[in-house]
Amino acid sequence: MRTRDKLAAELRKVAAIATPDHAAKYEAFAKRAETGEFDDYGEMYACPITQLYGELTEAGFKKFAGRVANGEFDATKEESDEWARSASGQAAAKELSPAMREVLGLRLLS
Repeated sequence: MRTRDKLAAELRKVAAIATPDHAAKYEAFAKRAETGEFDDYGEMYACPITQLYGELTEAGFKKFAGRVANGEFDATKEESDEWARSASGQAAAKELSPAMREVLGLRLLS
């Protein structure tokens, strides 16, 4: 299961037992999560998972924000590898020195 789907599912689990007002807010977060907005390798924010943490905290959802801070919804190795092969991952890799690419395990595909 992709991290975005896991995040959306967990937000919906909490929404199912929350007050109606909170449930609507959790559902709104879930819909955004489904789009990949908070994916570690998303391009909408400089640090998407930190963005999610901040918004959850601001909404008063500190317990769920704590789960985010503890890494429960960090990208998987497979998602990292997928990003590294993507156009944006390859562009980022090209900006690094060969030594740094080696340290990070990034390979240029072309």
